[in-house]
Amino acid sequence: MKRTLFVASNRLGDAVLTTGVLHYLLETEPDIPITVVCGDIPKSIFEAVPGVDRVIGVKKRRFSLHWPEVALSLGPVIWHRIVDFRSSLLGFLPTRHRHIWHGGKDDIHKAQANAQLIGLDTPLPPRILPTPSQLNASEKWLGPLNQRGKILALAPTANFYQKQWHHENYLRLAQALTAKGGILEGARIAVFGAPGEEAQAMPVVNALPVDQVICLVGKTTPMEAATILSQCDLFVGNDSGLMHTAVAVDIPTVALFGIGKPAVYRPWGDRSLCLESSPPGTPIIRPEGYSDIAPEEPLPFELVLSEIESFYTSIISK
Repeated sequence: MKRTLFVASNRLGDAVLTTGVLHYLLETEPDIPITVVCGDIPKSIFEAVPGVDRVIGVKKRRFSLHWPEVALSLGPVIWHRIVDFRSSLLGFLPTRHRHIWHGGKDDIHKAQANAQLIGLDTPLPPRILPTPSQLNASEKWLGPLNQRGKILALAPTANFYQKQWHHENYLRLAQALTAKGGILEGARIAVFGAPGEEAQAMPVVNALPVDQVICLVGKTTPMEAATILSQCDLFVGNDSGLMHTAVAVDIPTVALFGIGKPAVYRPWGDRSLCLESSPPGTPIIRPEGYSDIAPEEPLPFELVLSEIESFYTSIISK
């Protein structure tokens, strides 16, 4: 029996960005079951994909001893295809078709580079497709569909502090966008964040009206977060895995970039907006000595608000 081995990233964002390749393989080789090996964090994303036969979550061990353990758990298989985005030892298992990631270029987006790994010139954007049962389960957070209204999704966290726009800015943004006359007037605000990211996210939650805010900080799996995001009207967040998740569920997505590689990791597609600090590559955290008068932030609030209003207005007018 033919089988495909798909080795994805440990990080949520990079793992989500490989889902386009995964769906392509499932659609073009529908009779070949796929085993996914990935980190524990994105595991729930892959478990939700129809056609994926098995998902193995990897916990890193010293000296890369986790790879021999995974190889043993896979058993003696001659794989039809191995797609390895981690350049791991698993990429050297016996196979008829081998695709091993050897690093990307700083001027090619991951949606393009990931597709090139399997020999395609056409980009493969990330895709996450929540099931009806998963959508129904999200009612515990969002309430019944006919009573929801609009929802603004905010992700004020990131895996590195220099990527985090200040939480006061996110609070002001939420208030401005949902105020009377705002582009999301009266919308509720869903605040996302992983366990351990409470210091950046909870000041936003705690400052918003209780009947307006939906606190999801540390409360969802990545797939639950994706399902909730799929039902939101607009996402605004830092350069993070949640940002790529928002793109993957096809909602209008705004990403705030400072350090990092926007050419590689900007949100993909024409339903996205990437706002960069000035000068490019400057951390988007507030500079020392910041006040309402001076110095100006690398990504000023008024600029972000104006760009988001124009972007969202153009999206909904199409």
